[in-house]
Amino acid sequence: MNINDMLSEEAFLINFDGTSKKQVLEELSRLAEAKLGINSRTLLENLTKREKLGSTAVGNGIAIPHANVAIIDRPFVFVSTLVNGLDFNSTDDLPVDIIFLLIAPDNKGSEHLQALALISRLLRNKELTTKLRGCKSAESALAVISQSIREEAA
Repeated sequence: MNINDMLSEEAFLINFDGTSKKQVLEELSRLAEAKLGINSRTLLENLTKREKLGSTAVGNGIAIPHANVAIIDRPFVFVSTLVNGLDFNSTDDLPVDIIFLLIAPDNKGSEHLQALALISRLLRNKELTTKLRGCKSAESALAVISQSIREEAA
């Protein structure tokens, strides 16, 4: 499993000027609906339920909200960078400005966990997160992620 296989240029929301966690999750859910045919309202409800269990903010301005969906056969990732950080109830109290939304198949729990681990490992790279914060387009963000993965593999 490779993060590049879960991403595409249509899966990015770069420099989004969101004003709330809900608004950002709504926009990412709409992106998922457009790309995958997932009902955005249902996805948002699932993401909101997950957030109520505990924040998906992992620290350092990063959140990895995630949900399982029945109609897909492999994991997909949607990425947003925010103009201004938002409160995600992070344990380090830092505002979140990088969000990797993971949507995984409902019946493949191990793939969901593998994808979460890959994303978490990738986002520990401070150079990557710094570069992502400076990206102005989906194309540049995808290139930064791809380059980081290549360098990690080398």
